[in-house]
Amino acid sequence: MKKNFSSDSLQPRDFWCFASGTLGRDFAYNFFVNYLLTFILFTKSLTDLQFTCVSVIIVGARIFDAFNDPVMGGIIENTKTRFGKFRPWIAIGALSVSVVIVLTFSIGVDGWSFIAFLAVMYFMFSITFTMNDIAYWGMLPALGKTSHERNKLMSVSQLFVTAGGGLAGICIPALTTTYSAYLGGSAASAYKYLSLIATALFLATTAITVFGVREKSTLDTENKSNTLKLKDMFNVLKNNDQLLYSALIMILYSVGTGVVTGGLSTTYIYFEFGYDGMLTTAFFALGAVLSIIFTATFPYIIKKTGRTNLILAGTAVTVFGYAFMLIVGLAVPKGNVLFELLGMKITVKYLLLIVANGFCSLGGGCFYTLMFLNMANTVEYNEWKTGKREESLIFSLRPFSAKMSSALVQLLIMVIYLAVGVLDVTNGISELDKLATTDPTYTSSQMLSDINKLLQSVDDGKKNALMCCMCIIPIIFMITAIVIYRKKFILDDKTYEKLKIEIENRKITDEITD
Repeated sequence: MKKNFSSDSLQPRDFWCFASGTLGRDFAYNFFVNYLLTFILFTKSLTDLQFTCVSVIIVGARIFDAFNDPVMGGIIENTKTRFGKFRPWIAIGALSVSVVIVLTFSIGVDGWSFIAFLAVMYFMFSITFTMNDIAYWGMLPALGKTSHERNKLMSVSQLFVTAGGGLAGICIPALTTTYSAYLGGSAASAYKYLSLIATALFLATTAITVFGVREKSTLDTENKSNTLKLKDMFNVLKNNDQLLYSALIMILYSVGTGVVTGGLSTTYIYFEFGYDGMLTTAFFALGAVLSIIFTATFPYIIKKTGRTNLILAGTAVTVFGYAFMLIVGLAVPKGNVLFELLGMKITVKYLLLIVANGFCSLGGGCFYTLMFLNMANTVEYNEWKTGKREESLIFSLRPFSAKMSSALVQLLIMVIYLAVGVLDVTNGISELDKLATTDPTYTSSQMLSDINKLLQSVDDGKKNALMCCMCIIPIIFMITAIVIYRKKFILDDKTYEKLKIEIENRKITDEITD
């Protein structure tokens, strides 16, 4: 029997068309956000001042993006079309941000011309991607009418999010270094072709959502705008101290670990082991596998341990991982090659670093998951304290804190790169990459050989400085985060259950009184 779409239940077609739509979106997002700085470092020749300007642009754009979220949410909430309020902005955002991505990685300008061009493009990316992002995730609660439907839809959507980001992490490092010959023979040309591939995948999967999901018309609906305002966000922070501490802890965690995933690890691996993007991919592989296993077993583990014990264990594992990585990085010699795998030259030191990063990823994933749940629990805390739940305001602080964290990460990376003198090396690599682009007689294999010769001349001081920053910064931030958690965060399992019981008793009392 054919199911009636008028039912409030979530239909299979809408379920899968929504969830799968984020595959290309997250590939393109990871391509732009996570690899733009690598693209700049290894394809552009920049002075220290110019690189500082690049960092200031990215930091400023990400802070602007954080404050832009509630504004865009209000615009979408007030949209009335026969296609609904979400799908038009999903489509407009996808089309416009695709143009921005292609232009950013394709226009071959350098020096101050590139700095000015980047300023325009990065702010345009912040605006256009936010159109798509806020509309896409705003559609989720509109599709799932019950908590069970929303949880299921969110879970499957996250699988596609992980797949999109994972695909980017596997393909981009390798195709822009070792296998750049397949995409024009240089990193610059490879990034250009990858921008076209990323946006094509983005638009294709977005089309599945836009044309597959059946969103109701909003032309004749009453406008019940619930626009999020900055003053409302800060009032929630003022009245909900547990939300404030949760956001602060999340920022500390994200900044501490973000300096590793945000670029330092890639640069260190190139400097220490050679210009091979597959080495970067493999470096994170064990951590990804362990994180998936933890996610699958999380409900069982937390039932046995409780949140407080598990978050302490996650912190301990993370700190141990970075401490182990620091010891390996500074004390273990590079050594001889044990074997080759897919062209990668594997040494004992490299294998030990993979294991260390596996501990970091496992513990960090545990910490993040639990703090996300703790932030969610502040909704009930807010209701217990003020009588209002205010879910939308509270959950809007998660992307806000994430974007503020990414701005601070970029600022830290800029300071580290300038202090260590990374540009002295990356500018040399950029010049060789440009030669491969402009001189047809200079082959990709020659370029890779010359780049690796250049990297062999990098002194141990630079490599050790990068390793220290990769490990000591996360350790300091993680310890600070857990100290704040232990001293200021009171919503453990027992306290949370007591709050829920008291809230229910208040409701019963109010009903009897009425």
